[in-house]
Amino acid sequence: MIQLAELLSFTKINPSIKCDSCSNKFVSLCNGPTCKGCSRYWSEKGLCPDCQKWKIEYPDYPFKHTALYQYNEFIKEWIEAYKYTGDYRLGELFTKEIHYFFYKQKKVVIPIPISDKSKQLRGFNQVEGMLTFSGVKYIPVLTHCGTGEKQSSKNRKMRMLSPQPFRIDKGCEAKIKEKEIILVDDIYTTGRTFFHAAECLLENGAKTVETFSISR
Repeated sequence: MIQLAELLSFTKINPSIKCDSCSNKFVSLCNGPTCKGCSRYWSEKGLCPDCQKWKIEYPDYPFKHTALYQYNEFIKEWIEAYKYTGDYRLGELFTKEIHYFFYKQKKVVIPIPISDKSKQLRGFNQVEGMLTFSGVKYIPVLTHCGTGEKQSSKNRKMRMLSPQPFRIDKGCEAKIKEKEIILVDDIYTTGRTFFHAAECLLENGAKTVETFSISR
C-alpha cells in the first residue's frame, strides 16, 4: 500500500489521480454522519459535545464548519511533511477537492495566518499554498501577533486557554466590513484557532463567518 513517502518521491503531485490504496486512506466527512457545527464524525442529532461547550462561550455564532476528511495517521503524515518538513509540493494534494468546494462560493476567503517564526522556518503559509494551488482567490487580512508557539506542542487545555493571537491588518477593515467570510485552515482540532480568528473578524465588522478545513 502506498505511503506518504512514496508521494514525495515524485517531482509533481497530481491530486486528480490517486491510486486506490492512497484514496482508501482518506475517510470522507462529506456524506456524514457528522456534527452540523464542526463536521466531526458524530452519529447523534444536534451539536457534538465540543460544539455544545463552544455554544456557551459563543451563543450567537452560527457554527458552520466544513471539513473534507477525518483526521487519521495518513492526514497526520501529510500535515507533518507539508507544514513541518516544508515540502511545498504537498499543498497540491487536495487541489481538486478545494477547487470544487470554492468554485461557486461568493464569500470572501480568508486564510488563517501563521506567525513570523513559523514563516521563517517553513518559508510559506501552508493554507495560502493550498488555496494558490487550487486557484482560489483569497484576501490575507489577518496577522498573527502571538508568540509563534506551535499549537501541535500544546495539549487540549493549553490550546483552549490560548490568548487571542490575531489582529486585522491596518487598512484592511473595509475589506471585511459587512462581508460574508469563509475562514480556511488545514485542520480543525479543538476549534480554538478558528474561534479566535472569527471573533476578530466579527468584532471588526464582518457580517458572517463560516469555516473550512481539510481535516477534522
